[in-house]
Amino acid sequence: MNKKMWGVMVYLSSNQWSVEKDVNVKKCESLEFDDDFWEYILDESEKIGINTILLDVGDGIKYEKHPEISLKDAWPRERVAMELKRCREKGIAIIPKVNFASTHCFWLGEYRRMMSTNTYYRVCKDVIQEVYEAFEQPEYIHIGMDEENAEFSKNHGIAMYRQGELFWHDLKFLLDCVNETGAKPWIWHSPLFDMPEEYKAHIGADEAVISPYYYHALNKKFYTRTDSRPEYVDYYIKEGGQCSHLKLEYVEHDPFHTNFRKMALPLMKDGYKYIPCPSVFNHCDRNTHDMLEYFKTNAPDEQIIGYLTAPWYDTTWKNKEQFDDTFRFLKEAKEKFYE
Repeated sequence: MNKKMWGVMVYLSSNQWSVEKDVNVKKCESLEFDDDFWEYILDESEKIGINTILLDVGDGIKYEKHPEISLKDAWPRERVAMELKRCREKGIAIIPKVNFASTHCFWLGEYRRMMSTNTYYRVCKDVIQEVYEAFEQPEYIHIGMDEENAEFSKNHGIAMYRQGELFWHDLKFLLDCVNETGAKPWIWHSPLFDMPEEYKAHIGADEAVISPYYYHALNKKFYTRTDSRPEYVDYYIKEGGQCSHLKLEYVEHDPFHTNFRKMALPLMKDGYKYIPCPSVFNHCDRNTHDMLEYFKTNAPDEQIIGYLTAPWYDTTWKNKEQFDDTFRFLKEAKEKFYE
């Protein structure tokens, strides 16, 4: 069995998850990041054997070529170097993440509105190179690329998304920018699972590592009823709810979830390597357990690089409960299926 990555995703900046609805592209002008909670995360990660932190960087470091992108309290190079050293001493690698999906690139500021122009390409290439240098030649650079479609774009002030050959051109450009640094590109599963034939035609299996993400139960005994939480009632049951026409008894019967099971394992036969991603975001206590069991039992071990768990909450003390659950679930599943 190959040595696995055991990772947790941590926000440095939250602006990759802004929703642009007014004249301001960015939600936050400063980091929503508690330094002492970061210390807590590092200590807890070390305790349970996490060896990788995927740091959602965005505009959270000071870019030398494009200081206009950086937040006012963004980490300077010296702080990045200090954190890298401290994490290495704990046996933890920091992998940077900068999301270039049109629905999650508000951290780019005004450049977000210049997508697919020469200026945009130049800035993206500069950012990737700087991230590689600042994080001291990381093994991977995560470039996001999830949820770029009409459904996720419609809630923004400027509804922008790429499709067809332009999407593949830009994705290929970004992957090439990362590969040219010496790092391996890492992306979410959206392009591969949503457009598998097109993806396979444009992107080779060795050009990027894929993170399949899924946040509900996979064991039928623990499926989540659509009437179990107010937001599910609104979404799946109430008249006018976005998926109320589906009349589903369980959340897991949503086409999004059935598509995950339909795609996740069969696509591995084409050689793609995965870092599956569970989460506590949907409050499913079984998700981490089921994800590790699913891939440990069914997937070729050599194609599973490891696992990443993503709380999807700001790095602040108010979210301690979500992070504690994240660590607990990963520890329990890791020990059960891999130790």
